[in-house]
Amino acid sequence: MDLLDYNFMHSIASFAATSKTGEVLENRDMLLTHTGGPVALFNQGFLKRPGYKLERTLKRAMAYYERQRLPFCLQFPSEHAAVGSELEARGFTRADPVPCMVLSSLELRETEPVDLTVREVSDRGLLADFQRTAFESFGYPVELAPLGLTEELMCLPHVTLFVGYVGGKPACTSALLVTGDIAGIYWVATREPHRRRGLGGAMTLHAARAGGARGCKKASLQATALGSPVYRRLGFTPTRDYLRFEFQQPSA
Repeated sequence: MDLLDYNFMHSIASFAATSKTGEVLENRDMLLTHTGGPVALFNQGFLKRPGYKLERTLKRAMAYYERQRLPFCLQFPSEHAAVGSELEARGFTRADPVPCMVLSSLELRETEPVDLTVREVSDRGLLADFQRTAFESFGYPVELAPLGLTEELMCLPHVTLFVGYVGGKPACTSALLVTGDIAGIYWVATREPHRRRGLGGAMTLHAARAGGARGCKKASLQATALGSPVYRRLGFTPTRDYLRFEFQQPSA
């Protein structure tokens, strides 16, 4: 595990630990989290050492989520691809790989679109705008947003949330999570009416610049298929994939 893996893992843990109904469990082999939400991506596990006593690790992970009665996903770096067949044999479904991309220099000069105003989330009103915009943009149930994106998350000293406004209305979001020299960028989202205008890229660079101001040397993010071409144009390069497998609990 390196600094990029650590930032990604820490983002998963921070999201769950500050949620209203969540929990985080960690040992040297795995990180297990849940938020209580009925969406697999809200209940994530990370296998730190997939090649070490895999059967024992999977048994513990599956027992944990079975007790919660929640869908969940497990992920790990792609160099352990052979683990995938074992997960599929246990009923997991393979999801799309998640590319990890890195921006090696945070000396950024690109300016934001003139019609975009970015504000740092520092109160409940701004947090509510972040919650609605992020969840709506990702297609998550908006009613769950206050459970997962909380004041506790907003107040973490190494986390900064941003909302972008167009015409005075919330249109896009991004988040910064700092661990050591790495500026992890998360929750890059744009509402459908405002897409294809460069707002996602602008919010990404805004978070990266904020990381540079806090002493970070590099920025990292986990890209979606939609976002990957945008990040490449901004100068991000792929470094690895995380493999993700989802599990739906059997009906009672």
